[in-house]
Amino acid sequence: MFEGDLEQDQRTRRAGEIRSAALAYARECGRRNKVIDLVGFARQRWRCDGAVKLAIMTQAHADDIAAGVPVVDVWRRFELPGKIALQLTGASGYQALYGVLEHNSLFPGFTPTQIVRWVSEGSLAVERAAEILGVDPTEIQDLVNKADQREP
Repeated sequence: MFEGDLEQDQRTRRAGEIRSAALAYARECGRRNKVIDLVGFARQRWRCDGAVKLAIMTQAHADDIAAGVPVVDVWRRFELPGKIALQLTGASGYQALYGVLEHNSLFPGFTPTQIVRWVSEGSLAVERAAEILGVDPTEIQDLVNKADQREP
């Protein structure tokens, strides 16, 4: 293997390691139903590494979370509540989460229209729908009422 190939392999491996950690972090936030300490998570994840590599990996991990791709990837699979996804990405609303999905060519696992339909059909509770989108239950009920008014 040539030196340039080795460097590229190392970069690719680190990028994969960071993405894997970001997905695990987002899932852990979802499991605990709160935003957990990112630095503490990174220390646990890379506990055998030296201070310099830990600092570099922690910063790259934080940047990946802030970019939002691993967060919305976990959110679209119903593994992360909307409010936590909004906090992690700094997004102003669920529409911005869909923007991250669209910008990165990721297929949404669900749409607000589907959520409203599921609530209307009774297959999804209003509270769970609100948790998924990260909104107040009254906002879900308002969306359902508007959809019901549109139907003939």
